[in-house]
Amino acid sequence: MIFLLRDIPEFLVKRSNVIRQTLFTALFALVFINIYSPFDAESWFNAGKVKLFAYSSLYILAGMLVIAASRLLMVYISGFKKLKFILYILWIMLEIFLLALAYMLIEVYILHSDLNRFELYIKLLVVTLFVLAIPYSISWLWYSWQDQKRRLNELSMRNSDDFIVRRMINFYDEAGKHRLTINSEDLYYIESTDNYVTLFIHDSGRLKKMMLRNTMKRLEKELEETLISRCHRSYMVNFEKVKMVRLSGTSLYIYLASEDEIKIPVSRTYTESVHEMVNKLSIK
Repeated sequence: MIFLLRDIPEFLVKRSNVIRQTLFTALFALVFINIYSPFDAESWFNAGKVKLFAYSSLYILAGMLVIAASRLLMVYISGFKKLKFILYILWIMLEIFLLALAYMLIEVYILHSDLNRFELYIKLLVVTLFVLAIPYSISWLWYSWQDQKRRLNELSMRNSDDFIVRRMINFYDEAGKHRLTINSEDLYYIESTDNYVTLFIHDSGRLKKMMLRNTMKRLEKELEETLISRCHRSYMVNFEKVKMVRLSGTSLYIYLASEDEIKIPVSRTYTESVHEMVNKLSIK
C-alpha cells in the first residue's frame, strides 16, 4: 500500500518517452492484431485479412489519438503536481475502459455489428487490455533500465576524483536561447513565478533579481551537475550558500548565508533529496 502512495518516476511522464511509448504501442497493436488475430478477431469484423488490416488500422488510430490526448494531459498535470502511483494506475485503467467503450461504439454505429453489446464490450475490453499490457510493460522496463543506468553514471561521476562542480553556469530561456552566464558562487536561490523564474544573485553587496522565461522543471534538469538543487515546487537553492537546515514545528526550512535572513521552505516531496545533498556536502 505504501508503494501506491509514492511519487511516480519522472521517466513515466517525460514527454519524449510518452510519445515513443504511444508510437510503439500503435505499431505493436497493428502487427499483433493482423498477424495473430487474437481471440478470433477476424470473425468479429466479418472480414478477411485485407479488411481486418483496414479495420484494425482505424481502431488503432482512434485509440492512439485517445491515448495521446490522455498522456499529454498527464504530462501537463505532472508539470506542476507530482503524481502518485495510485493515481497513475487508475488513470491507465480508465484509459483502457474508455478505449474499449470507444471501440464498441465504432463497432456498433460505424461497422453496424449485430453482436450483443455487453459481450462485445467485454471482448473488446479483454483485447484492449491484452494488446496494451505487453508494449506498456516493455517500454516501462526499458525506461526504468535507462533511468537506473543514468543514475549510476551520475553517481559514478559525482564520486569520481575528476568531478568538478560547474562554476560558470549558462542559463537559457524556454526556447533554448542563451540569456546569461553567471558564477555559481553569486547565485543564492531561484524562485518560480508562473512561466518565469527569478534568479537571486549577489551583486555589489546586495541581492539582485533577474527574471528568465523558463520553467523550474527544465532548470532542474539543466542544473543537475551543480550544487543548485530543488527543495520546493517553487524554489531551488544553491547549497554552497546553505548556512543551516532547521525543522520549525512540522516544517523544514533552509537558511542561506547572507546579511539579511533568507529562509526557504522545503516541501515533503524534496525533504529526502535535501538531506542527501546536505550529507554529501558535509562528508566533503
